[in-house]
Amino acid sequence: MWERVKRNFRRQEHNKSEAEYRQELFAQIRTSHAEWLRAHRMFHEATGKDEIDYAIFVLEAAERKYQIHLKSAKQQGLHRFHLPADEPGYVHDPDREHKRRAE
Repeated sequence: MWERVKRNFRRQEHNKSEAEYRQELFAQIRTSHAEWLRAHRMFHEATGKDEIDYAIFVLEAAERKYQIHLKSAKQQGLHRFHLPADEPGYVHDPDREHKRRAE
């Protein structure tokens, strides 16, 4: 219960609706995933010792950031099927309506 109160308080602090908050969180997840993929490519393309060390540092940071955003979405009870159909990244899921009603 306290978690729900804290979430609502955070949303009210920023005057965001729940839909706006979800959209922002999904955008952060997509951005951090793209950063993680770029860091992965950087690691595979690194040649020198310093480049490899830097690539490892960037990769670990990007991976951690992505994990943090996914954990936040999980704590909020958000799933991919909460995305509106016109949202980039939406995948048609025939069970989408069933899943929504089950919540």
